[in-house]
Amino acid sequence: MTVVDGPPTEDPPRFTMSLMTAPGGTRVVSVAGELDIATAELFGDLLLTALDLDHPWVVVDAGRLDFCDAQGLRALTFAGDLAEALGGRVTIVNARPPVVRLLRITGLSRRFAVTAAAVRPG
Repeated sequence: MTVVDGPPTEDPPRFTMSLMTAPGGTRVVSVAGELDIATAELFGDLLLTALDLDHPWVVVDAGRLDFCDAQGLRALTFAGDLAEALGGRVTIVNARPPVVRLLRITGLSRRFAVTAAAVRPG
């Protein structure tokens, strides 16, 4: 797991991400917290690491992503461009309502396959 910490006073860290390979070879990048100008470059680097020339399919699990700014969207778009050039795709799963709304507003919900988080009865 890759962990990116915010200022030392933050506990737990404000952003974490991890990379795993699912059965069948698809890479899954899980993100949690705030994806912003301070964390987008590391996130983008992890997405590029996840893209494999032989299997350019990446799933971004956004189930614990609370916030995403323009730099986070830029990292997603760059990885999406590269995946498509390699014959693959970036898919976003478990997106929370604010992230789904952001993707719709920016038009990126048409670009990426986006699955919203399931609503659980309270």
